[in-house]
Order: sequence, then structure tokens, then C-alpha cells
Amino acid sequence: MNIYLINLDRSPDRLARMAAIFGDLGLDFTRIPAVDGAKLIAEGKLRQPERPGLIYRLGPGETGCFLSHRACWEAIASAEQEHAAVFEDDVHFGAGLAELLGNDAWIPGDADVVKLETTRVHTLIERKRLQAPAGRSLKRLRAAHTGTSGYIISKAAARKLFDLSKDFADPVDQFMFNPACAGWAHLTTYQLAPAICIQDMFFEAGGAAERIASTLDNERPELKSQKKTMSKPLRELIRPLQKGWWFVDSRMRGLQRLRVPFG
Repeated sequence: MNIYLINLDRSPDRLARMAAIFGDLGLDFTRIPAVDGAKLIAEGKLRQPERPGLIYRLGPGETGCFLSHRACWEAIASAEQEHAAVFEDDVHFGAGLAELLGNDAWIPGDADVVKLETTRVHTLIERKRLQAPAGRSLKRLRAAHTGTSGYIISKAAARKLFDLSKDFADPVDQFMFNPACAGWAHLTTYQLAPAICIQDMFFEAGGAAERIASTLDNERPELKSQKKTMSKPLRELIRPLQKGWWFVDSRMRGLQRLRVPFG
């Protein structure tokens, strides 16, 4: 399958790092020049959503990120291959990536998207397990698990998302992987477990000097402030009740609550 890497022109160090990783694995990739939100502002081309977003107001970086993924979807929709992998340039990989991307025979026929990453948050997945390469499994994703640093998408789904996102107003990861947003309802999404990639901000190995600075964190104030709406003592009191309810609810629905591991 084709591999697409989203990379800003002003981040040649990230491109070099990813090229070395893919090169060592014998994997070819196509670079998609990321849309630079800063340039959109400078050129007076920053897109203003025609409708309010459901999650938070898009900043220039988030807008550029969405446009970059749309460029990937457009390329995939016009390619010959039935599936393609899309990666952002600040990911870390587990073992077996070449085996996983070597063919698409293992991808379920009804799969629009296979989410390859984890953000280390709890989500809900179906209990039915399908075998995947590199000692991994696939399960249908049934609740929000955001992040677009690594996923496989079908040709048909790429065209579908490209058409659905002409008037996008939410971040691309929310659009794809949050049930509250438009893209989710049109996708059959599977989660790879353990995840084979993880964005640098969620990666625990290595010291601070090795971190890859995010270009989007400062555009998500509403998401950050939500953590401060409840006092710590109240959170500690409510947490066991929430866990009990989540367990009962997921069992009744035939689902599994899981913090998707990385490895």
C-alpha cells in the first residue's frame, strides 16, 4: 500500500528522521507538504469555517493540519491501490511496521479506517477480535479515540471524507474519531491493538531533550481548561463511581473498555 507522510517545509529535521526510519525498514513513502497555518495568515488565506465547530474554534495550525489530511485523502482517492497509510511526522513506531504495511489482505472488507495509533486514553471497542500482522489484533472502535498521527484508510473512505469535509469546522482527529462529529458516522473504524505508532507527546521513553515539540498544543485551550472545571477531591470521589458505571455499561453493550497499549 502507499504510505503518505505529512511534513511542513519548515521541519526538515522531522522529514530526515522519518525518512531514516522508513529507509531502514525498506519502505517507500510519498511526502505530502503540510499546509502551514502561519503562511495562511501571512497570505490572508486563513479559512473561516462557515459554521461553528462542535469541539473548539480552529486555529491556523489546526486548519492547516486538516487541509493537509484532505490533501492525503485526495491523493489516495485517485490512486490505484485500495488502501493507503497516512502518518504525521512526529510519531514513534513499534515493531513490525514493514510486515503490517506489506500488504492489505488482513484488512477487513468492511473497514473504512484502521487506526494504528494510541493516545493512551480509555475508549470502547468490540470484544470480537480479528487477527492482524505483527502479533496484533483488530477490534471495531465504538467510542472516541482521537489523534491522526497514523491510520490506514480505504480509497472509497478517502473520497468520502474529502467530500464530507468541504466545510469542516472541527479538528481533523475529532472529525474522524469522535462520534459527536460528522466524519465518524460515515466510517467503519477498527483499532489496532497494541497500537503500532504513537505521537511524540504521548511517548514515555526518552528525555525531554529528545522530545519533538508539538505545533498545535497552544491552539487547544478549551480542551485543556476542561480538566480544571472539577476540583481534585471531587474527581477522586467520583472516579470509582465512573469506573463502575463504565464497566457495567460496556459489559451490557458487549464492549470492552480499554486503554489501547503501544508496543
